[in-house]
Amino acid sequence: MKEFFEPKSIALIGASNKKGKIGNDIFNNLKKSRAKIIPVNVNGEKIGSQKAYKSVNDYSGSIDLAVIVIPAKFVPSALEDCGKKRILSAIIISAGFGEMGNAELENECVAICEKYKIKVLGPNCLGIINSSNDLNASFFSGEIMNGGISFISQSGAIGVAVLDKSVIESIGFCKFVSVGNMMNSCFSEWIDYLSQDKGTKVICLYIEGIKKGEEFVKAIKKCKKPIIALKAGFTESAIKAIASHTGSLAGNEKIYSSIFKQYGVIKAETLDEMLALAKHLSSNSLPKSKKVCVITNAGGLGVISSDACESNGLILADLPKKVLAQLSAVLPGHWSKGNPIDVLGDALAERYESCLKILSNNNFYDILLFILTPQSNTEVDKSIESLADFKKKNTLKSVFCCAVGGAKIVSALKIAEKKGIVNFNEPHDFAKAISKLF
Repeated sequence: MKEFFEPKSIALIGASNKKGKIGNDIFNNLKKSRAKIIPVNVNGEKIGSQKAYKSVNDYSGSIDLAVIVIPAKFVPSALEDCGKKRILSAIIISAGFGEMGNAELENECVAICEKYKIKVLGPNCLGIINSSNDLNASFFSGEIMNGGISFISQSGAIGVAVLDKSVIESIGFCKFVSVGNMMNSCFSEWIDYLSQDKGTKVICLYIEGIKKGEEFVKAIKKCKKPIIALKAGFTESAIKAIASHTGSLAGNEKIYSSIFKQYGVIKAETLDEMLALAKHLSSNSLPKSKKVCVITNAGGLGVISSDACESNGLILADLPKKVLAQLSAVLPGHWSKGNPIDVLGDALAERYESCLKILSNNNFYDILLFILTPQSNTEVDKSIESLADFKKKNTLKSVFCCAVGGAKIVSALKIAEKKGIVNFNEPHDFAKAISKLF
């Protein structure tokens, strides 16, 4: 698998000069990598300023990886050429195989790969990304931030959406793999590789259907890193859609759920939930307990957070007498006298900061939820900065934010994102997601 992520030379079969063509998009992405790029075009024309070859066999040097983006009917011939050239790793971006009912063509490619021992990613996939060496062998055109999350997706379009979202929300990715139809490589092999990868801290999976289920179970059982899975396709209509999307069988939802539970895979229900948990776990360990401390400038959201935590199995920690006394000394007399800690609507950043100093290095809770609403005199940015400072000094705590508002909280959200603090839109989103860590 190493040659997929760290190739020294890459042949792009189907390289193009035409803007809007996938072969042109991928060529422009590959040029930014540290690998030598060999454009292959049936016409042998120049691609950009580079010499192009009619076949990989016309190139005299060795090639580690082939990226194939030509019409499906020509792919078997390209694989034959790769086999003769001793290229043992190939990404087939092209669609038009099993997902379109063209199983015969896909089987032909499988036979060629078996003959030459070629490992394939795809077909019908987005490609692969390794942010640590600027390798973008895909047609995603954005610049992703390097981080600890690696994502294996069965949907290329969902991959594009998640990667694009990561740019805005400052979510760092280490590696991205779009598996497509899984012609002769499947989830288990990529999980095995990423479980040994130093840059990967947490693995995310978008799954529609699994091939080689036994190997998948072995891979997740063996993996020591957190795995977060979003499994789609548990209704009749979704199962039919999956068959036409990647040609996979969806499988029984109860089976997946029980396997995930047995082997500690965190089951996400939405993309936002998957990304929120992944962002947190990429730089933080799992919370030691379900005990939550809430600090808020909105009494109503404090009440909502109480309901949310209790209904999702989280525990609102009791405030020790010493902490109660310390808080009473810095808060107005009519504060809530309990958890959630209501700092009241007129709280400036200093009041938040004073409470956070008291909560710092206390062991009666392991999860902090910081709720903020932009009231008339709320110092939104400064308050979030005080939370970031608390997080920096309390590395064993799991720190989350729930900034609720619109235009007035945009800059604060950017601060939270840059400091690695996950923000939830409302307390129920927080409680539902965090309960899954247990």
